[in-house]
Amino acid sequence: MPRSPGSGSPEHFSGRGRRRYVAILAALTAATFLVLTMGGLVGVQPVSLRAAWAAAGPDRTILLYARVLRGLLGAIIGAGLASAGVTFQVLLGNPLADPYILGVSGGAALGASAAILLGAGHMGIALTAFLGAVLAVGFVTSSGRVRGHLVPQVALLAGVVFNSFAYALILAAAFMVRPGTVAEMLFWVVGTLSPPQPSQLVLPGAAVFFGAVWLLSHSHHMNALALGDDAAYGLGIDVRALRLRLFLLASLLTAVTVAVAGPIGFVGLLVPHIVRLLLGPDHRLLVPAAALGGALLLSTCDILTRLAFLALGSEPPVGVVTALLGAPFFLFLLWRRRDDLFA
Repeated sequence: MPRSPGSGSPEHFSGRGRRRYVAILAALTAATFLVLTMGGLVGVQPVSLRAAWAAAGPDRTILLYARVLRGLLGAIIGAGLASAGVTFQVLLGNPLADPYILGVSGGAALGASAAILLGAGHMGIALTAFLGAVLAVGFVTSSGRVRGHLVPQVALLAGVVFNSFAYALILAAAFMVRPGTVAEMLFWVVGTLSPPQPSQLVLPGAAVFFGAVWLLSHSHHMNALALGDDAAYGLGIDVRALRLRLFLLASLLTAVTVAVAGPIGFVGLLVPHIVRLLLGPDHRLLVPAAALGGALLLSTCDILTRLAFLALGSEPPVGVVTALLGAPFFLFLLWRRRDDLFA
């Protein structure tokens, strides 16, 4: 049987390949820890570490909530978005698939916005965001079918259209509900990291951790799926059930991140591609490395938003930074792979 780039040969786990894999994961872990540590020290307001450690005061509040916990939130969301991006890419067989581009983030944002406007709590926002993400996936996949087969290019186009429609509905609802809501909703829709309470990290942290662990435990199935449905059937895999579980899990990861921070774009596109350049397409390696890479990228972008305050006098949402990085990268990938994608 011919081996596809996603088949994941065992050579990756022997000798030099195993050492390289461990070294890259260790480097990503160390880099993420370093960035999170730096995040506690970087900001407009100087903070005394001695005063922050000694007593509850402004220094402790700024260090703990505005920096450390916010950095951890960014790491969790980045890991979730990158894991969702890897999953959608193998499901659609398209390297341009991403929760944001596919419209899944838009669906989750629409559901979460409805809950926010109705005054629902965190659990209600998360549930409606998940429902919106699932409905968006259903719409995109059904719209992307041509003669009974899912065409990734058509699905991506349907996702872009659905995104625009979802954000138009969000802003229209915000205008009609009460004055002042538009600015609040617009800031959230762009994607932002706000200082969280410790309890607010539990749900997204648990969802992303267990979701990444589940993906890793099924990474060999994802490798088989990358060979094509027929090849996966030949290996004894229930492809329909696997696809359903992967779609639901990717939707859940997207919904959790959107419910907490709004739709942050392009993390699920940037990170998997960079990791593939380092480790190759084997999902046994790609899944954990992408989760760590997503945590590293969004934590770094969070620091950049704080540093931008020094030059701009205001702090842009982190979604603006990821869009400035990801949009040119997306266009570059589109141009580079145009012959393969639209052959």
